[in-house]
Amino acid sequence: MNIELKDNIPRKCKDLTTFLKSDDDGVFYTGHASILVRLNKKKYLFDYINNTNFYGNSWIFFPNQIIDNRLLDVDGVFISHIHQDHYDPSLLRKFQKRKVPIYILNGRPSFKNSLKKEKIKAKYIHFKKKTYINKDTWVYGCLHEYNDIDSSMLISNDHLSVYHGNDNFITKKSLIPFKKKVGNVDVACIPFAYINYYPYLLNGISKKMNKSESTRIENLFMDYGIQQSKILKPNIIIPFGSNLFHLDNPKCEMNKGVATPSDFVNYAKKKDKSFYKNYKTMLSGSFLLKKDNKIRLFYENISQKRFNDELIKFTNKKKKLTKSYKKATTIKINKTKLNKICKKIRKNKNKLDHNIVVSPKSKKNTKIIINLKNDKVTEVKQAKIPEKCHYFIVEDNEFNLWLNNKITFEEVLGTRRFRYNRNPNIYRVEINQIYTNFL
Repeated sequence: MNIELKDNIPRKCKDLTTFLKSDDDGVFYTGHASILVRLNKKKYLFDYINNTNFYGNSWIFFPNQIIDNRLLDVDGVFISHIHQDHYDPSLLRKFQKRKVPIYILNGRPSFKNSLKKEKIKAKYIHFKKKTYINKDTWVYGCLHEYNDIDSSMLISNDHLSVYHGNDNFITKKSLIPFKKKVGNVDVACIPFAYINYYPYLLNGISKKMNKSESTRIENLFMDYGIQQSKILKPNIIIPFGSNLFHLDNPKCEMNKGVATPSDFVNYAKKKDKSFYKNYKTMLSGSFLLKKDNKIRLFYENISQKRFNDELIKFTNKKKKLTKSYKKATTIKINKTKLNKICKKIRKNKNKLDHNIVVSPKSKKNTKIIINLKNDKVTEVKQAKIPEKCHYFIVEDNEFNLWLNNKITFEEVLGTRRFRYNRNPNIYRVEINQIYTNFL
């Protein structure tokens, strides 16, 4: 169910008209993690989606993303990664019909497979290599160090250089050589708020630990954002990719833990006093233009209180109008389905003495046990779980979609419609990599 509501966040230039009437190089913020970049009168669109029903309608954009048919009239489309709030296959097929080139960074087989499945032809750009997409505009990309999903891109015509960071929390190990290759950065769209399911969906932790861990992680990722900003040294920093909130329970702790652009700017002011004036709380509908060597900003500052108040109103209103996600479904596990899971997990070369266990919420005694040491996948009907495991209890509808190969387990995680346990209760990045990249 796709429901469009107007938010009450004021914008001086919500309409694209003012931006499109200009011929100057510039950036228009369409919302969340999407921008329209104009260089030498050509327009390039990044991570634009025309679908508000992503992840089973479990999330909403706030403020609203700008939806306008004029955004289809572009000279190129860039997609950073496969997550549904960045990647809209139906929209990409429209661009394809218009013969608009679609660009992605190379090096991610799962992304290629998804595009192939959706019958979308893309132009693959080699990362760590400056690539000219026309005679006067070049791009340079960077992949995440370990997750095989995220990427970021800088686009430039040597007059205006724009970094699209979306969700790519790369460290200084990758970003320092990136900066050396790209040189000056005028505008950087910087990630700062990773909307994690830890600690909010982890069973077996106290309220006190939940609060302390959520604060620690919130600050950790804002520190990542500041670190990226210090390395890139852009003239304008746009806090990016955080305007996303879980709809199933608007007042949930997970939403409270999502830092807003204002949160990030205020945090940066305390942590980075020499540089904080470069941080701008731009929201969807804001834009900037560069003429000669001067950048002009067109945006309106929104107080944190106004933002938070309007968010609660908006989410509650949309929640009332949205159908429940808890669909009636029949769980049928058979050998064929287990074999498909087994086929996927065999692609993982990192064999670990650990298990991933998945159960539907309505039938917790029914478990799929994935042994990461020998790639064995079995169904068991018992309460007991293996001693070493990550154990996910998933809403029935999402469990069934995953079981029937309609969505990946990474997409299940994206819906946030699960709870989980881990034994031992420690974070292990290598296990996270497995269920993120192979299931």
